[in-house]
Amino acid sequence: MNELIKTYRKIELFFGNLKFAVVIISIFTVFLTYGTFMESYHGTEYANRLVYKSFIFMAVQFCMFLSILFATLIRLPPKKHLYGFYVIHAGLITLFLGSFITYQSGIDGTLTLAPNLPARQIQLSQDEFKIELPSQGKEVSVDLPFSAGEKDLKLDYEGIKLKTFLPFSEDKLSWIPIKIQDPSQSTSKYHLFNENFGEFITLSLHPESDFNNTQQLGPLNVHYMPGTLFECFIKNTQEGLIVWNSETAKCLSPQSNEIIKRKNISGKQIAEIDFFGTKVSFLPEMSPLPLGPDLELNENSPFRVFSKKLFEKSPHLFLFGEAVAYFDKTNSEWQGQKLQKNAPHPLPWMGFKINLLENRIDAYGTQIPHYIKPIQDNSQIISGEMKAVLVEVEGKEFWVRSNSPVSFNSDNGKIRFELGKKLITLPYELVLDQFKMDTDPGTNNPASYESFVTLFKGNKGAEKHHVFMNNPLKHDNFTFYQASYFQTQQGPFGSVLSVNYDPGRPWKYLGSLLLVLGSIWHYVLRKKRISKPGASHA
Repeated sequence: MNELIKTYRKIELFFGNLKFAVVIISIFTVFLTYGTFMESYHGTEYANRLVYKSFIFMAVQFCMFLSILFATLIRLPPKKHLYGFYVIHAGLITLFLGSFITYQSGIDGTLTLAPNLPARQIQLSQDEFKIELPSQGKEVSVDLPFSAGEKDLKLDYEGIKLKTFLPFSEDKLSWIPIKIQDPSQSTSKYHLFNENFGEFITLSLHPESDFNNTQQLGPLNVHYMPGTLFECFIKNTQEGLIVWNSETAKCLSPQSNEIIKRKNISGKQIAEIDFFGTKVSFLPEMSPLPLGPDLELNENSPFRVFSKKLFEKSPHLFLFGEAVAYFDKTNSEWQGQKLQKNAPHPLPWMGFKINLLENRIDAYGTQIPHYIKPIQDNSQIISGEMKAVLVEVEGKEFWVRSNSPVSFNSDNGKIRFELGKKLITLPYELVLDQFKMDTDPGTNNPASYESFVTLFKGNKGAEKHHVFMNNPLKHDNFTFYQASYFQTQQGPFGSVLSVNYDPGRPWKYLGSLLLVLGSIWHYVLRKKRISKPGASHA
C-alpha cells in the first residue's frame, strides 16, 4: 500500500509540476497554430483529420487535463487563499469533461437544402463504404478510417477485398498497355486553347477506356473518330455524305453521280451506293442505318451513312488522332490537316488552336485516383475533394469513387459499391423556401447570405424560420447554422446548413461560469492580501 501511495505521489508531482504545464501548453499552442495554417490552405476537414482530431493532439489535450487535475490535487487540503485557484481549475476540468461528452456523443454535420425540396438527412464527416448484394438480400456498411493520408485497409468480406483508401484524391490520366494494337481503338490527348481559355481533353475509342469519344466545350462539339475516316471528311462533295464500315473502318464519300436514287412504294427516297463492290441502300432523309433485303432498317449491319451537312451550322471539331477536320464557313468547305506533336494548329473559331500532346495505339487511357492534399480557395475546396477505395473482387481490381457508385457482376450475382458520408435521418423535414444573397458593391463576392425555411413537424404542423449569421434555428436539441450555399443546374441557389448537437454544452457553460467566478475571487482575495500592512514581506 505504501509503495502504491508513493507511486501515486510521484505521478501527482510530475503532472502537477509547473514546468510540465508550460511544456504541454507550448505543444498545444504549436499544434493549434499548425492546424489553423492547414485549415486556411487545405480546408477544415483536412485540418480535422491531420491535427484537431488526431490521436497525438487528443493525447496532448488529455495531458493538459491531467496537469490541471493534479495541480489542484497537490494543493489539498483546501487553503483559504487558494479558493479562487480551486474554482478556476474546477472550471477548466468541467470544460474538459463537457468537451469529452460532446466528442463522444455529439453530432456535427451538414444538411443540404435544394430549393423547394424536403430534406431530413444530416451528412456527417465520417466516411462510410457500402456493399450491397441484392441476390442475397445483404447490405454491409464499413466505417473508413478518419485519416488525412492514404491508408491500407486490409479488409475482407466474403471474398470482397477493400485494399486502399484515399481520403483526398484526384483522377489522373494513366495508360494501360494493349497486347493487340488496333489503330481504330486509339486514345489521344489534346490542348485546346486561345488567349483567354485553355482546356486539356482526352478522347478514346477503346471500349475499356474511361474517356468518351465526344465532348462539349461550351458551343463547340468535339468528336473523336478513327483515323481512316479523315480523308472522307476533308473531301468536299455536293451530297456531303459519308458511308463507312465500322468493322473494317473503311469509308467512302461518294459524288452525286455515284449515288443511285429511287423512290419506294410509300414515296420515300432510297439511295444506293457501291461500297467497294458491296451495294448499300439507305434512307438519307430518315436514318444512318442501311436497309436490309426486306427494305427495313438493318441495325446489325456494320455500315453507317450520315451527312456532313448536319455539322455545318454550328461549331463541330472532328479529331482523328493525328489529324483534324472542320467546316470553314468563310470558304464554305470542309478543311483538315495532319497534326504534328506539340505544334499548335489554328482553328476558325475565336482564335482557338489545337495542340496534339499524345496519341497512343499501344495503350488506352483511363482515370486512376491519386492521393493529393486538398486545395482551398475562397473557403471552397477546388481540388482533392474526391475520395476513393481500391476494391478487389474475383482477382479484378477497380476503384470506387465518392462521386459515383459502382456495380460489379460477380459469379454469385451483382454487387453494388457506394462510397459516401454517414447519414442520420431526422424525424422532421426542412424545406428551403428562399435563399437570399447580398454581394459587395461592384463585385460578385458574397457579403452575406440567408435562408428562409419551413420546418415540417408532421402532425404538429409547420413553422417558418429565418436562418442567417448569428441567428440559427434551434429545434429538438439540434442547432442549424447558415454555413454555405451552392448553385443548382437549373440556376437557383441552394443552401447548406451546419447541424450541431452538443450534449456537453451545459457542462461547458458551467465551466465557463466557474472560470469567471474563480478569476474574480482569486483577484479580489489577492488584492486584499496585498493591501494588508506587511503583506509584501510575506
